[in-house]
Amino acid sequence: MSAKLFFANRALLFGLALAVVLSACGAERTPAAQPTKPAVQVTIFAPQPTATPEQTAASLPAAQPTPQASTMDPRGRVPGIPDFECPNPRPAPEGFSFGIQSNWSVGDIGYWNSLMAEQLKLTWTRAKVNWYEFEPERGKPNLMQFQLFDAFVADANKKGLHIVATITQPPQWTRVTPPKQPYHRPSPPEDINEGIRFFSLITARYKGCIQAIEVLNETNLDREWTVASGELKAADYVSFLRSVVPVMRQIDPSLIIIMAAPSPTGANIPGAVQDDFLYLEDFVRAGGLDYVDCIGVHLNGYNMPPDKRWDEGYNDPTARFRGPFDNPHHSWSLLSTIEGYRQRTNKPMCVTEFGWASTENLTRKDGTPVQGAPPGFDFALDNTEAEQAEWIMRSLEIFRELGYVRLATIFNLDFIQKIGQNPDEPGGDPALYSIIRQDGSPRPAFERLRDRAR
Repeated sequence: MSAKLFFANRALLFGLALAVVLSACGAERTPAAQPTKPAVQVTIFAPQPTATPEQTAASLPAAQPTPQASTMDPRGRVPGIPDFECPNPRPAPEGFSFGIQSNWSVGDIGYWNSLMAEQLKLTWTRAKVNWYEFEPERGKPNLMQFQLFDAFVADANKKGLHIVATITQPPQWTRVTPPKQPYHRPSPPEDINEGIRFFSLITARYKGCIQAIEVLNETNLDREWTVASGELKAADYVSFLRSVVPVMRQIDPSLIIIMAAPSPTGANIPGAVQDDFLYLEDFVRAGGLDYVDCIGVHLNGYNMPPDKRWDEGYNDPTARFRGPFDNPHHSWSLLSTIEGYRQRTNKPMCVTEFGWASTENLTRKDGTPVQGAPPGFDFALDNTEAEQAEWIMRSLEIFRELGYVRLATIFNLDFIQKIGQNPDEPGGDPALYSIIRQDGSPRPAFERLRDRAR
């Protein structure tokens, strides 16, 4: 999720803001054990057996059309495993539709996809594609990771889900410039040919099953974008798009290309973070709109309802976390942020993350109640589960009413069961946004989504 820094009272609040930047939900999580779930029988579209050595190509073939199947492309081949074929190729749906993000690589793929598609009757799911997990070493793809993703994508497709994939976190072997912190995995791949190759591979391999690709993530933060100059420049990101997007479009003309959603930071610290509005203005000046179909948006609701603008004087006198009320700024407000993005770009919006954090009725993994919130997420203490549910549902109404939102994915379904940290520990913040509890029981947001589908 989005990081938060802001202008007023910087000396007092900088520590909080930096903690959120470093522990935001886009950061890496340690998987937990297999989640507890009801005994449901599901069938997944399993990966095919590993190819024999005779079937394994020595290198990626040249790009050319394939007559056997319109969903296949030689650039999507992974030496060592069979080609992937999309069971039911289809474009993205017309008009506004929405879904949710699951931690797809942990747990029973068939169960969680069925939950999203059949119980919640959602249209989209978001999948993070962490490049370093797929290709940890140059020339040595992680075949198990590819086969796992093959199974997830095919099963989601067969159950009617459309996929928005966020490709991010290139492996270190694609880069020369070291990260600012050892636990960062920043973009871009500085070997641009490798960037073109991997984005082409994912586009081609999953053509017809992945309907939208978000090209990188929160590139206005140094943990996500670090280059030799040490600068955060939208023009550098546009240069990356200029290299990879034309090839992606050639492979799949129907694919929705999404600009990496900026983080609504609310501040400028040279080389570390740039205000999202200013970053978007620089993006437009650099010609970035020519390369994307949709502007990515990350909307962290903090402890403020979605229909309140930052400058209308809204105040919650009971709130313990006072940021939105004592230091008003657009980045606290869902509505003000997305309206500002539209004003600056006049493009469709793709909300790849939005949600509200709440500690109410959450437990640690040992069953004991949570003891507060992780550092930087004190606003979650102000939000009830009922507010989380109401504000998610109201946001969906707002997106539909605005008329320029193409898709929206809630953060998140199941991270509380699928990460190693407790909800009140550093790095445990994704659990606060989950719409199920540690024991798998539904929170009100899950129930509201399920009931609206009946």
